[in-house]
Amino acid sequence: MQPTALSLLFLQFLLLWPSKDNGVVEQSPLSLSVQQGESININCSLKSSHEEEGIFLLKTHMKPESVLYVSRQNASTISTTFANRLEYSKQEKTLVIILHNLQKNDSDTYLCVGVLKNTTALSLNGSGTMVLVKGEQTGCSHSSWIFCGLTTVVVMLFSALICFVLCRVDVKKYFQKRKPNVVYEDMSYSSRRNTLVRANTYSSSN
Repeated sequence: MQPTALSLLFLQFLLLWPSKDNGVVEQSPLSLSVQQGESININCSLKSSHEEEGIFLLKTHMKPESVLYVSRQNASTISTTFANRLEYSKQEKTLVIILHNLQKNDSDTYLCVGVLKNTTALSLNGSGTMVLVKGEQTGCSHSSWIFCGLTTVVVMLFSALICFVLCRVDVKKYFQKRKPNVVYEDMSYSSRRNTLVRANTYSSSN
């Protein structure tokens, strides 16, 4: 069974009437938050007494599409969006999906859907996995926190040294003795000399 555009549309239509009597799809985790370029695992486990036709992994909100379809015979169809970025392993009714090198536009809700065989309820829906892909980290990563810490310490010590030097220069300027005013001393000396001369002249005339 290969998913075509028509079958995918029909499958999305069936999602509005999920079965409650024939089993469930256990899906985990409920949400994931990762950095751009990282990988995630999504687990889909079909719990039903009926034989399954296959299991889908769908993107359901931002850009709806069939990411992966794996049939009961383990034949698979992978979307071109995740070509060379998807791995999976299937054992009985359990499907483990690994999505690699996630990008920001991969953020979406991923839903596991089990398609049953020879039943009135054609599909079983999982709870969904909400995936948020964040941009590249701009701060210190886990592998470089030592380098970032040393850089911060060096910058702080250098800033403290500059402040210390500037403070010392200001203090020296404040306590430095002012140079005497040469013009003022010269005028003061001349004034005293003239006074002495006049005093001697007055004394001689008497």
